[in-house]
Amino acid sequence: MRRLSILPIALVAAVSVLPAMASAQVIHVEPKSWDFGTMKQMETRTFTATITNTGGGLLKIGEVKADCGCTVPEMQIKELPPGQSAPLKVEFNSKRFVGKVYKTVKIYSNDPSAPVTDIMITADVKASLVVDPAARRLGFGRLLEGETKSRTATFTALEGSSLDLKVEQKQNSNFDVKVINHVDGDPLKGQIVATVHTDLPPGVHRENIRVLTNLEDSPTVDMELKADIFSPILASPARLNFRYRPVFKLNLRIRPFDKNTHFKITGVESDLPELNLGEVRETPSEYLIPISGKPIPADDPRAVAAEGRIKGTITVHTDLPEMPVVTVPVTYMVRM
Repeated sequence: MRRLSILPIALVAAVSVLPAMASAQVIHVEPKSWDFGTMKQMETRTFTATITNTGGGLLKIGEVKADCGCTVPEMQIKELPPGQSAPLKVEFNSKRFVGKVYKTVKIYSNDPSAPVTDIMITADVKASLVVDPAARRLGFGRLLEGETKSRTATFTALEGSSLDLKVEQKQNSNFDVKVINHVDGDPLKGQIVATVHTDLPPGVHRENIRVLTNLEDSPTVDMELKADIFSPILASPARLNFRYRPVFKLNLRIRPFDKNTHFKITGVESDLPELNLGEVRETPSEYLIPISGKPIPADDPRAVAAEGRIKGTITVHTDLPEMPVVTVPVTYMVRM
């Protein structure tokens, strides 16, 4: 009798689960993949998928996202009663891809059997011109003042009989740019070689140049050039801005750009009397200059004349012939 009583209980438990499963929401995506076919670079195309709730519960769509910024999914209706459908628009930009491209759109929902559903997207991107680097940027990295460096970009035509390059560049350019056509005797390959001027002052130098080609599908290519020029001795921060701070307190760090450069600080001064310059401390890698003080009052003649914006400098003297003086601008504000 005890064995017979177990069977009905198991059957009741199994049967009780079936209605719950039957009433659950179920996501159905059509189509589950899409091929855009052959595309040109920088071309945009769209397609629309249909999301349907084939279950018995309320289907809730959460996040819909792609694995790349080139693909943008958009779905306005996020809650679907049983039997209802909603469109999912997907926009794809071929950007500067070359060859077969594979992307994925992920749909997150409350379907207990498929919380994440994928739509696979493919495209075959054809390019008449391949540029290396593909980012179309030439970065020269960190350079010491007076140092020079060259970077090369290579252009390869995938169609036509010959590639010819020219460069449009502003007259007061910070970079010398040379064009080399038919590299190594290859009529479909060209290069531009950019070189940093040796007289560039410290700072970040950016410039855009336009490369002209004889290709109908890619008549122009814009390239960005960027160089960071540094002095032999660096101050950190390079500029002090205390804004409306009630007190001033920090360590000004002075160090060489090249760790093999050695120097001594011979003196420190400021044209702002309210700044207190502490004793210079030397560490194995840098010098520390303690800075303290507080703003002048609002009725001070200097504050009145400057309308509350106080400017000055800290001057650091060194024994390095290439850079005997390091100047650090100082700014703070007085509430008037």
